[in-house]
Amino acid sequence: MQVASYRGPGCAGGVSPALARLIATNPAHQIRWWHLEGHDIKCATRQPAEESPKKSLSQQIVEGHYRYCNEFLWPIMHGLPKYARYQPEDRIAYERFSRIFSRQILAHGGAEKLFAQDYQLALLAQELKRHEGPGCGVFWHIPWPESVPEKFLSPLIDLAKALLFAEFIGFHTQEYVDNFVRFVSMHVPRTLCLNDEIVVASRRSLRCKVVSAPLGLDVDYWRNLSARRNTRLHPSLIDARLLNSKFVLSVDRADYTKGVVERLRGIDLFFQYHPEMKGEVTFAQLCTRTRPGITGFDSYWSRCQKMIGDINNRHRVNGWQPLVSLPGPIGANELSVLYKKAAVMLVTPLKDGLNLTAKEFVACQQEKPGVLALSRHAGVWHELGNWSLDVEPSDPASISYALNAALSMPHEQKVALSNGMLNSLQKNTISNWCNVFSNMLEVAADDKEEIVNV
Repeated sequence: MQVASYRGPGCAGGVSPALARLIATNPAHQIRWWHLEGHDIKCATRQPAEESPKKSLSQQIVEGHYRYCNEFLWPIMHGLPKYARYQPEDRIAYERFSRIFSRQILAHGGAEKLFAQDYQLALLAQELKRHEGPGCGVFWHIPWPESVPEKFLSPLIDLAKALLFAEFIGFHTQEYVDNFVRFVSMHVPRTLCLNDEIVVASRRSLRCKVVSAPLGLDVDYWRNLSARRNTRLHPSLIDARLLNSKFVLSVDRADYTKGVVERLRGIDLFFQYHPEMKGEVTFAQLCTRTRPGITGFDSYWSRCQKMIGDINNRHRVNGWQPLVSLPGPIGANELSVLYKKAAVMLVTPLKDGLNLTAKEFVACQQEKPGVLALSRHAGVWHELGNWSLDVEPSDPASISYALNAALSMPHEQKVALSNGMLNSLQKNTISNWCNVFSNMLEVAADDKEEIVNV
């Protein structure tokens, strides 16, 4: 199978590390991984000598594509249109990016089917189909919104039409499937939605399966990391004093969809309600800067930094401060120690496609598990919500209440909740997830000639 994603091996972010674990857990399969590195389209394989020639993109295309993804598609898809900035020239760059990417695959990828990842490469299926290239499935790793402002409908209708050239489209939750199907029914002419399929009537009818399948985790990998007794930690990354204290952990980017500002307000309120906890519990945040050069994210980062300083000044006592900012990036070894030692994992996105950090935390729990306090608006809520503490991320009082409940929870209850979440994770590993889609690609190859007219 061929895989395509925006980021390649060794990059941060949920999709790239997950694909890396997928390849590591399938040593018998030769997977070709197409990705962007700098301005170059590359293809990684297990045998570097077999890697395809790279294709360079102009700076104008790379930067325009980057802006279109992050200034327009990202906020719209997360239901935050107030942050959206649409520029026609960036849309042109986004489309040219996909055309060049697809030509590179057509020239050097062979006939093997492609599994494209996420919104940065959403046009690949259409481009490959136009040139009679290999079949393509798409996984959409972010939400599909319940509604879209009318002024932004046209580009999203075209995007939805392009996605329907895929043999399947995967989403993390049934909510996002339903939103997408509803959008297509309302805005794409001559379509018929039949259970898990969308049929498009054209000169040659298209059939596209739409499925809900949350991204799995390599559970054994994370459990084995956390079981190590002598993981060496660099003191510049994690202070040993933190690990020997009671701390609440958050791991995310300084992204307005992650609810960092709202979380900080909740922490501030927690210490107002519970001043006796000053010096007793510390909040450790690995909150890295993201998408530099994009105004919305740059200003959000600055706002978060100011709030952290203000909260520390307001609540510090006797040399102790409530918030500790952990420098990134931190590798999986160090992360596994943080996950294992944390009394509480606080995950508070306003909207999130899935959230792998919540799953990683659960996988790393051992004999003294912590508690997961989880936003009901994270995609992973549908898998772990029954065993986590419910948080309404836009309400600081809800965050404060959940923190107090988590920190005072009896050990026996923590164990029961942790076991429930772990059982859920083990039913959906990264290999299980991939098998769902590789099997669908094989079935599509056998059934692609069926024509339905509407």
